[in-house]
Formats: sequence, structure tokens, C-alpha cells
Amino acid sequence: MVSTVQTVQSKGIFHGLPTFPDTPEFKGLTAVVTGANGISGYHMVKVLVQSPERWSKIYCLSRRPPPDYFFKELGEGADRVEHVEADFLADPATIGKALEGKIPKVDHVFFFSYMQPVQKGGVLNMWSDAEELTRVNGDLLENFIGGLKHAKLQPKRFLLQTGAKQYGFHIGPATSPSFESDPRITTEANFYYRQEDILSAYCKETGAQWGVVRPSYIIGAVRDNLLNHMVGIAAYASVQAYLKEPLNFPGDYAAWDREYCQSTALLNAYLEEWIVLDPHTGNQAFNAQDGLPFTWGRFWPYLADWYGTTWNPPEADPSKYRTFESRAETTPRGYGPKGVTKSSFSLLEWSEQPKVQEAWKELTKKHGLLFDPFADRTKTFSMTDSAVIGGWALSLSMRKAVKLGWHGQVDSYESAFHTLQDFAKIKVAPPPAKDHFTEVI
Repeated sequence: MVSTVQTVQSKGIFHGLPTFPDTPEFKGLTAVVTGANGISGYHMVKVLVQSPERWSKIYCLSRRPPPDYFFKELGEGADRVEHVEADFLADPATIGKALEGKIPKVDHVFFFSYMQPVQKGGVLNMWSDAEELTRVNGDLLENFIGGLKHAKLQPKRFLLQTGAKQYGFHIGPATSPSFESDPRITTEANFYYRQEDILSAYCKETGAQWGVVRPSYIIGAVRDNLLNHMVGIAAYASVQAYLKEPLNFPGDYAAWDREYCQSTALLNAYLEEWIVLDPHTGNQAFNAQDGLPFTWGRFWPYLADWYGTTWNPPEADPSKYRTFESRAETTPRGYGPKGVTKSSFSLLEWSEQPKVQEAWKELTKKHGLLFDPFADRTKTFSMTDSAVIGGWALSLSMRKAVKLGWHGQVDSYESAFHTLQDFAKIKVAPPPAKDHFTEVI
């Protein structure tokens, strides 16, 4: 048996993070990060700026300029970050012209761009228009790759972040835990599959290596909160505490007790940096999750304590629940009954109450908030409902990454608390009543 020795490090609440050799191939690198204003792109930039010798230049591509806090939060590393305006719905030639003369070279691409067409909303319908999701998000990647070709930019590795919908959790019970080698689900279109095929063909053509990362629900704080289940949680806890009302749990005991996995954005980014730099990780897909067990039943008392209010477990009376079946006729795992989800209410329904909306207006004025989760309630609270209310497991195995040398992990409860604090800093939500993470017994 061959023995290997690795050196890992801790950074704040993140532990077991990789270290890299002090050799020329790990110095003076250039990165392109797309979707840099979003939850994943922003945290990718935050990780890259921590290593000035390794990453000499970071180009952030997005349709809109970064928000006011963007460069401030990057600290001294901000001077190595440059924003380039580019719209990936434009034709490849137009995108290429936007990149020409501004990006002389690129070593590694991190692709996080995403568009969410209007969906039905509700507990089980967040990703109901599979065909439109596939069309628009496939086009984003295809157009960007065409733009790279027009600008004659050739990366060594191209990393694409997708997610747990790879395994079909959004349409019914899937393999648990899911392995990266699990077969594709053919029940309905899946935009991740089109994106993977586009990227694979590009890398085969050019000789670049590809990487795909599949996280679960992502914990992190940005103001461009397209899909962020923590925003609805922050709004719910803030308003209920303000109204001096308890945090009621919308799901049943199956949702309360099921072991679940969260994927903290900063830990995802550490993993993604490791994937593009490690010599053994090319042309592979990897799951991404925090690495420690998580349940909503454990989280709910923490949340109430942080905001200074009380909480209630799921309803004990079975008659209080509505029942929904998963929409796929054949389960994603290919056998067994449809999934059943039960809820006594939804956070989307909660958000419709006049007293709730009035309370948010008062909190906005009090705290000078710059983001309104009620402006598009369906998007905000349906996303949170989809994370919290569920009748089947969501578990992503990290065995593949661990075998190749990845040991990073973070306590999801602790990272959630830091995210809620960070929401307050960037004026997304009121601050928790507690100013530091405390254990709840």
C-alpha cells in the first residue's frame, strides 16, 4: 500500500482545505469568472483573490456592473479583479468583440452564468418548464464558448457548475446518496445535460480539460439573489421575530427529520479551485456539499434563537396537511412509488399576508435595506419552500473527491449563521439578534 501525506489548512470556519505547491505552474494564473455578481461567481472571486501569487488576474464577466459592495468586500485583492461587460444571449461574434483587447489570455474558466425563465412556482414546480430552461441555459454556454473562439482565448481547464438536479431530485425520489456516475434521467429535459455535452464537445475539439461541479442548495450572501433559499429564510425569521410570533415549520416530520445536504458557496469555490489545479481531476464531474450531516429539525431551533423568537415543530394533527405527489410518473431512480410531500402551509402563502408585507416595509425603513424579496415573491419563497418542504432525501456523496484528496468541510449551521449576518452587511435583510454563533442544545 502506497502512503501519501497531505498538508491541509483551516480558514475561519472552513477546515481541511487544500494547499498547493510553491512551483511555477501554480503562479501568475489568469481566471475568467462568469456570472460574477451571483452567489457562486462572487464567492469564486473571493477565493481566488486570497492567493495573489497564484492568481495574478481575475476577469469577472456579467451583463451588469458589480454592486457597490463587490470590490469593497474583496479587500486588497480587488486591484487584481476587472469587470468585463458581456451578454451571453448575444451572438458569439458580439461576445468575442467584448472580450478582445480586454482579456489577453485565460488559464482557467469558471462558468456560473444562469437564467431562470418564469416558472409556475410552488413547492414542486420551481423547475417546471424544463424545455425552456434547457434552451436558454444551453444557449448561454454555447454563445460564450463561441465568444472565446472569436477572441482566440484558449483555457487549460473549463469548469462548469451545475447542481443536484442532475440526479432528478426536483421531480421525485432519486438515488441516495447520489454518485457522479449515476445515469442521466430521461423523464424530462435537463439543461445540465445539454451544457455538459456542449462543454465536452468544446474540450474535445480544443484539447482543454473540463470539470463539472454539482452542489446542493447553496448557502451564501449576495444582493443578486436569483436562486437563494437563505433569502426566504432570512425574511421569514426577521418578520416573525418583529411580529413576536414563532417560527412555525411548514413541512411534516419527514421533512423535519430527513438528512439533507447544504453546499456553502465559499466551500464550493475552494473545491472548484482545487479541481482546476489538481493534475488528477481533469475531465471529471464532482458533487459538492458541506460534508457534515444537516436536518431542518436541528436548524429550526438555531434559527429561532438567532433571531430572538420561539419555534414550533411540525403539526401533530395529520388533517392539517396538504399532500402533493412528485410530478415524474417514473421516479428518477427508476423504481419505487412517487414521492409524497406534505405541508401545513408554505412560505409563499405566508408572504401573501398584508401584516407580513407591512412588517417588511417597516424593517426596510429601519435597516435601510436595498433588496426586496417580496418584489418577486413567487421566485423568492418558492425557492425556500423547495428547500425546506420535501418528502424524500437529498444526499450527494463526496466519496469520489475524497479519494482524490479533497478533505474540505464546514458546519452548515455555522455557515448559515454567517450568511445571515452577511445579508445584513449588504442590506439584504435585518441582522440576527445574536452577533455570534451559539450552540443550541
